[in-house]
Amino acid sequence: MAEPVKVLIVEDSPTISRILTGLVEADPQLVVVGVATDGAEAIRMTRRLRPNIITMDVNMPRMGGLEATEYIMAHQPTPILVLTAFGKHDLDLSFKMLSAGALEFIEKPDAIELARQGAHLLSRIKLLARIKVITHPRAKNRVFNDPLANTLPTSLEPPAPVKIALPLPPNLRPIVKISRNPEPPKPALPLPMTKPPAPSRELLLRRFQVVGIAASTGGPPALARLLRELRPDFPVPVFVVQHIPAGFSRGLADWLASEVQLKVRQVEEGEKPVPGVVYLPADDRHLTFNEVGRIHLSAQADRFGLRPNADKTFLSMAEVWPGETLAVILTGMGRDGTDGMKKLHELNGYNIAQDEASSVIFGMPKAAIEAGVVHQVLPLNQIAPFLNQIFHPAEPAWMARNG
Repeated sequence: MAEPVKVLIVEDSPTISRILTGLVEADPQLVVVGVATDGAEAIRMTRRLRPNIITMDVNMPRMGGLEATEYIMAHQPTPILVLTAFGKHDLDLSFKMLSAGALEFIEKPDAIELARQGAHLLSRIKLLARIKVITHPRAKNRVFNDPLANTLPTSLEPPAPVKIALPLPPNLRPIVKISRNPEPPKPALPLPMTKPPAPSRELLLRRFQVVGIAASTGGPPALARLLRELRPDFPVPVFVVQHIPAGFSRGLADWLASEVQLKVRQVEEGEKPVPGVVYLPADDRHLTFNEVGRIHLSAQADRFGLRPNADKTFLSMAEVWPGETLAVILTGMGRDGTDGMKKLHELNGYNIAQDEASSVIFGMPKAAIEAGVVHQVLPLNQIAPFLNQIFHPAEPAWMARNG
């Protein structure tokens, strides 16, 4: 029989913590190895207990979830599932936690909802615990301020080389450690430093009308990086399908808007797309298009348990812009997007997939590559530069052709 998955719960609410513990312990495939009430304790317990996965609260006294996530992913990389609320502050921190290496977040329910949604939470814990995460170095040289350092049992103190600074007011950020012999920085993702390939002359002569991007687990930070590096005068609309729990789509759009130069917004029914704008679907709706290219938010049945679904968007783009759609598939679990890319491929569209080395999860890109419908496989840091070579300054013909 397989060893149970070791879960570390990080939660400052005694009630939620107690319910979470009971829920996890009731599953024979899981075991709670520890409960931390703040980020500093989570850091120490992660080093000592070596959990397979951490459920991480966002706002906690002394040290919050963001600081703890940054440190853990720099020193003891561990799959992290964030439990967050809908408030703007919590959402902003949650997306920053994803950028720091957390894999996913779900809504933090109250005690009643937690019991009702327990099956979904347990399934995510089991799934994410199997993911091999990588080191994120941005907090590698930080010393974290731990107000409880002198009050905890010696057995909970972190082993060298972790150092605990003297107590500071809890609203201060972690300070930076200056080392005489600093450890050489390591890349957050194993991305090659080579230049992106040059598009063929034939590809450069083509005039694509739209770009579609699909992503799932690991997607938000990947999207932020890709979109941040697109030229500010990008000449066509960009449509993004990111798998995300209902209620968080607006937060994703707002967070991406704060991270990139291009305008980012949620779509509206019947809207006419505008070049240079990044569009995300509304909560629990498929992003599709009518015959003249205006946006239609579909409430059709989900596909693969997903709504929005990338296949629905890519298939709709293939109908409206055959041969004039460029699609990108990024990190994610499953095979969503492959069928849509197949149709685009048949109609002379152009498909790009993120490579395995730079993907948090290679499921979605791998499925499309193995189906033989991908024209170019690139590491994340080369996708935007490759697109910038393909797309030329805006042409007045776009608006006329898509009225």
